[in-house]
Amino acid sequence: MSAYVNAPKVQLLEHNEALSPLLQEIYRNCERRSIRYDRPLVHFVTNLLSLDPRFELFMETVSADRRNHDDFVEACCALLADDRSPRLITLKMQAHFLGNFFAKDEIIEKHARNLQAKTFALTKEIIDVDVITKDEQDDVFNKVILDIVMNMGLGNPECKNVISETMRALNSVMSRSDKAKFVTLDRKDRLMALKDIREIVAGIRIFNKHSGNTANGMADLPKVLDQSHESTKSILQITLCEIMDKVNLLTSALNAAIAYDLRNRSIITLLPENITPDDFETIKDLLIMYRQHEVYTRKLIDELASIKVNIDSCKQEYEAKLLRIHEAVQFRTAIPTDRVFPKFSELTRVWLQFQNFIFLLSEMNQISNMLTNLTERCVSFDDAAYRLLGECQIQTDVDRLNKVKNKRLELVEANHCEIVAYEESMQIELLKFCLWHMAEGKGLLMPGSVEMGVCRVHKEHFLFNIPEPFVFFDEDPNKYFYKIVETVRKKIHLISLLNLYDKLLAAYDAPRSEGFQMKITTTCEQEVQTDLHPVPSCIDREYRWNVWDYRREAIRLANLRTKRTSSMQTLESCRALPKSTQIYPAKSQSTQTRTTRGTDASEPRRSTAGVKMLAPSAPSPLKIYALTLAETSRSAFGRSGER
Repeated sequence: MSAYVNAPKVQLLEHNEALSPLLQEIYRNCERRSIRYDRPLVHFVTNLLSLDPRFELFMETVSADRRNHDDFVEACCALLADDRSPRLITLKMQAHFLGNFFAKDEIIEKHARNLQAKTFALTKEIIDVDVITKDEQDDVFNKVILDIVMNMGLGNPECKNVISETMRALNSVMSRSDKAKFVTLDRKDRLMALKDIREIVAGIRIFNKHSGNTANGMADLPKVLDQSHESTKSILQITLCEIMDKVNLLTSALNAAIAYDLRNRSIITLLPENITPDDFETIKDLLIMYRQHEVYTRKLIDELASIKVNIDSCKQEYEAKLLRIHEAVQFRTAIPTDRVFPKFSELTRVWLQFQNFIFLLSEMNQISNMLTNLTERCVSFDDAAYRLLGECQIQTDVDRLNKVKNKRLELVEANHCEIVAYEESMQIELLKFCLWHMAEGKGLLMPGSVEMGVCRVHKEHFLFNIPEPFVFFDEDPNKYFYKIVETVRKKIHLISLLNLYDKLLAAYDAPRSEGFQMKITTTCEQEVQTDLHPVPSCIDREYRWNVWDYRREAIRLANLRTKRTSSMQTLESCRALPKSTQIYPAKSQSTQTRTTRGTDASEPRRSTAGVKMLAPSAPSPLKIYALTLAETSRSAFGRSGER
C-alpha cells in the first residue's frame, strides 16, 4: 500500500514536546468537562492549531503570555467537545487514515509479527526442550504439527482430520532417524530446520488438495481472493457513489447561494430567510468532509487495482509451480528428493503471498468501514442544503465544468503569472480546486477547469473555475495567497486535505504588510573552506556543571570518616593507585595540680569518713628477710660481675 504523503505523519500525529504543558492542561480540561478524546487525535489537532500565529506559541520576537495559552487550550477543547460536527469528524478521518494507511510491506510485516507472537510459546517449546525418551520425541513432533498448521494457515488446528493429514505429510518427509536427528540439534539449527519442515509439509498438503486428494480444512485461497477482491471493489464503488451524491448536492447548493461581484472583486452570499450564516458555514464544512472522504475512497480504489495486478501474477506463478511439481512427482523415481522438496517450498511461499493479500484486503475494508462510520455520525443538513438549492438543479462536477469548457484564461500583459497547457504529469495545487473561490469564498470548494488553462506562478500550478478572476490574481498573487492562509488557519481540517502544512509552517511569521508568498525550497551547490581544528579542544574529565554533584561527593566523603574498612592484596589490586586518608593523631595532654606537701604513702589514699581507723601492724618477718638477702647480694658482686 503506497505511503500517503499529502500530510507528514511524523509531524502531525507525533507528540510535540514544545506543547507538553499545554497538552496536559487540555487533558485535564477534557476530563473535567467529560469530553471523550483520543491522544493521537489531540496531538493531531494541537499540531494543526499551533500553526496559527495569533496564539504566539512559537514566535521568536513576541513572548506568549498566559492569556494566549488559555485561548489555545480553550480552542482545542471547544473543537473536541462537538463530537458530531463535520469539522471534528473530518479531523478524525484524517488522523485515522494517516495512522493506518501504510506501505504494503509494513502491513505484511505487521501481520507476520502478530502471527509470530501468537505461536511464540509453541515454537519455543519445540526448539528448547531436551528429548531423551521416545515418548518425549513423539510429544515434540505433535507440537511441530500444530506449529505447521497454525503458521502456514492449513486449517483449524482443533480439527482431527487436519492434524492427521499434516501428520501423514510430515511422515512422508521425515523418517524415524530424521526425527531422532532433529531433536539432537542445537537451538539455532533446530529453528532453521523447523522453518524448512514447515514449507515442505505445507507444500505437500497444498499439492494434495490441488491433485484431488483429501485436504480437509484448507481453503481455496485463489478463489477466496477473487471473491474478496470483488466484494471490496463493489463496496468501495457503492461508497464512492453515495459520497458523490452528497458532494453534488452540497456543491450545487453552495453554488446557488453565491453571486459574483466582479466590479468589487468579491463573492456575495445570498441566503434565504430560514438559513443563518452559521448554517452556511456548516454546509461548507460538510462539503469539506465529504470531499476528504472522496479523496480517501479513491486512494483505496487505486490501491485495490494495484493489488489485483499482483494477485493475477501470483495466480499464474501458483499454477506454474503446481504443474512443475506434478511433472516431478510423476517421475519421482528418476528425480532426487533434494530436487523435489525445494519445489514444495516455492509453492508454499506463493501460498503465503495469497494470505498476505487477504490480510491487505481486510485492512482496506476496515479503513473504509471506519471512514463510513465516522461520516454517519455527523448531523444531517440535507434540509438546509435543499433550501439553499431552491429551484436550481443538482449538477455534477462534469456538468458544471462543461459550461466553461469553451472559455480560456487570457491576459493582455502578464505581471506575475503565465498560462500553460495542462499535462497529465503536472502537479496541481489545492487539489485542483479553484483558487479564487477558495480565497474569496473563505474555504468554498469549487472544482477548477483544466480546459481553460493552468496558471503558473512561483513555479506552482493553479486552476480557476471562471476566467475573469484570473486578471485580478495576476495583479497581486500574494494577496490571495494570504487570504487562503488566513482561511486555512481557521478551518484547520483543510490543511491535510489541500496539503498546505509545509506552506503554513513557512508562513508562520510572515508579516501582514508584506503579504504572503508561497515559499519554494531552493537548493544550490556551495563550498566553504574551514580549518580542521580552529580551536584546540580542552576537555576536563573531572568537570561537573551541577553543584549537586559536588554536594553528593562531599556527603560521601564525610560518611567515609565514620566507616571502618578492610583490605587485602590481590592480583587485580596490586596495580591500583595508593590511597590515603587524613586523620587526626592523638595529642599528649597534662593537667596542673597543687604542690605536693608532705610524704605520700605508696598505697592509694582512701577516704576515712565514717570508718574506724586501725593502728598499722608490725612488718612481716618474711619481708625483712628478703630485704636483707637483696642487700647482701648487691655488696658481694661488683658492677663488672667479678667477685
